[in-house]
Amino acid sequence: MRLVILAAGHGLRLREETGGRAKILLDVEGKTILDRTVELAAYLGLEPLVVTRREFADEIGRFADVRVEDESQDILDTLYFSRSLLTETFCWMGGDMVFSDPGPLRELFARHREQGFAGSFFYCRTDRFKGKVRLSPSLKFQVTREGSHELSSPMFMVQEPELLADMAAPPRGDFIQRAIDRGDPILTREYAAPVFEIDTPADLAVARRFFSDKRAEKGAQG
Repeated sequence: MRLVILAAGHGLRLREETGGRAKILLDVEGKTILDRTVELAAYLGLEPLVVTRREFADEIGRFADVRVEDESQDILDTLYFSRSLLTETFCWMGGDMVFSDPGPLRELFARHREQGFAGSFFYCRTDRFKGKVRLSPSLKFQVTREGSHELSSPMFMVQEPELLADMAAPPRGDFIQRAIDRGDPILTREYAAPVFEIDTPADLAVARRFFSDKRAEKGAQG
């Protein structure tokens, strides 16, 4: 089963850190984001597939299988354009995500396989200004102001390929909502442990500090 890692963005806000390389190759305390994601895939028993841009393909391809995507405008476009490869149940996540504890992901993945959900995903609480998901009374996408604590869009999703058909109809961002309205079974769960979405230098600094502290703590215990 594939883990599709969506890494076709240019990471413009991190240009000083990337030096023109792919954002997924940024170092986070001794390991790149890609290193940590490939380790996550191995932990979950999944085959990583990085969807990226042509200029990044050769470098990323030294570490993982790659599909080139030059057409995409956003994450869901990237996923939709990869649909020919996704004929069985698959998982997907953003290429700028770093999970501190993958255990709950494996639990969600196992439950999805056992109970036959159309889609299962993790979300997390955040106070950042970004697209949000509200899960009650039904799933709704909305934007909230910085400082509020709504629920964010999926960080990691297990998905049956039939849901790709929902992405064909605009707006693609409503594909989960359409599945819920249709009555397809969807499992959602909050991710309680830290998950880092690395969009800015400040995000990168926070992630590096977290893993540095974690390594120091482990060294003190050992």
